[in-house]
Amino acid sequence: MTPFFSVIIPTYNQCDLLKKAIQSVEKQTFTNYEVIVIDNNSSDGTGEFLEKKTNLIYKKINNNGIIAKSRNLGIELAKGQWISFLDSDDIWFEDKLAKTFDKIKKNNFDVICNDEWIINSSNKEIKIWSYGPYEKDFYKKLILFGNRNSTSATSVKKVFLLNNSIKFNEKNDFVTAEDYEFFLNIALNNGVFHYINIPLGVHLFHNKSETAKLGKLFEV
Repeated sequence: MTPFFSVIIPTYNQCDLLKKAIQSVEKQTFTNYEVIVIDNNSSDGTGEFLEKKTNLIYKKINNNGIIAKSRNLGIELAKGQWISFLDSDDIWFEDKLAKTFDKIKKNNFDVICNDEWIINSSNKEIKIWSYGPYEKDFYKKLILFGNRNSTSATSVKKVFLLNNSIKFNEKNDFVTAEDYEFFLNIALNNGVFHYINIPLGVHLFHNKSETAKLGKLFEV
């Protein structure tokens, strides 16, 4: 059976967190998906763990610290109609894909993003981040007011990416902002965004997180 979703998980030396991320996918009530893990030559036992997993696609890469390369490789390997991104330090709730699939079948759009619980491991702060909204002149809105999406909460129609030759930017200058530019390019090509205003996962901020190193890239 051709998968409906391709779940792309880039990872590097986060084996314990990766296990939880993969487990959260395996618990999904919607089961027509494939999992693609792109490992940046981890040295913490990640490779040994993934080699024992028979229900996913595992590729090793040297991305030189550019996560865009890992995500782009995942997109190239993906067989699903929709690409769902999940960072290895985040998790989904078990109905994430089911609720996403339900919205896709009832609406016409190119990108769908849900809210998330945000957990800061340093100060133990917990809150909900709500993304969106989608508006007229969305590209201009993203330029003026910043990113309105979270990668781990977002699924994108694969054919839209292929038809518009959209990938994550692999230049060093875009590290930690490659996702923002990715969504900007979708909006520039008149992609339609849809938002689910309930949290369907948990986004973890911790010391090894690239976003945590940089600080907030956007306000919601």
